[in-house]
Amino acid sequence: MPTYFRFLALLAFKIFAQEQVDVAILEVGLGGKFDATNVVQAPIVCGISSLGYDHMEILGHTLRQIAGEKAGIFKQGVPAYTVPQPEEAMSALKDRASHIGVSLQVASPLGKELLKSQQLGLHGEHQYLNAGLAVALSSTWLQRTGHIENLFCNSSSSLPEQFARGLAMANLQGRAQIVPDPHISMQDLNSSVGGLVFYLDGAHSPESSEVCARWFSHVSREETEVCDPLEGGSHDICKSRKARPSSY
Repeated sequence: MPTYFRFLALLAFKIFAQEQVDVAILEVGLGGKFDATNVVQAPIVCGISSLGYDHMEILGHTLRQIAGEKAGIFKQGVPAYTVPQPEEAMSALKDRASHIGVSLQVASPLGKELLKSQQLGLHGEHQYLNAGLAVALSSTWLQRTGHIENLFCNSSSSLPEQFARGLAMANLQGRAQIVPDPHISMQDLNSSVGGLVFYLDGAHSPESSEVCARWFSHVSREETEVCDPLEGGSHDICKSRKARPSSY
């Protein structure tokens, strides 16, 4: 009997084949070398995001060991991308790539100016790192499947409008998400009483916990001061409320 994740991976492959999807994005469950998703022998492109001390009881107790397991998804002749990594992790990725003849490139964080007047749909400064990797992977897929000209032919910028729009619309519930209490009206939120706001995120490694904490610290400090004259007096009563995304 297969493990739960292997069963889900097998079920996903069956659904993808049955529905004849144009493209499937497979996220590794744990590690890479022995992961259920690694049965795909000829992917179009591979990517490795930020590495940290995660699942150490299985992947190893050093970044080099962990990176070596992650690099198990590399396939000979298949382009691969990663983001800036700690030196120990990057060294392991490069060694594995060189050993099997993989062109490993480091994707730079997405420049905010490329989005022009738009913002990333996923909040947090770290998402610009992920966005840069996503753009590199998507561009490579388009190039290798013969679709790149259709995307870039009408684009005068270095980031196609379709990419910018997709990054702005990206949404993942529970990840750096701000949720005001739906039972409190906007009028109540602007009152002196204030409103109940939930800040939702998740993490399960020291590195991701630090990123989560930085995001919460940043958004919780974003306050606007609203001062109302005190009737019959010379003092002001200043009320602060948490800043909220315009989509809520």
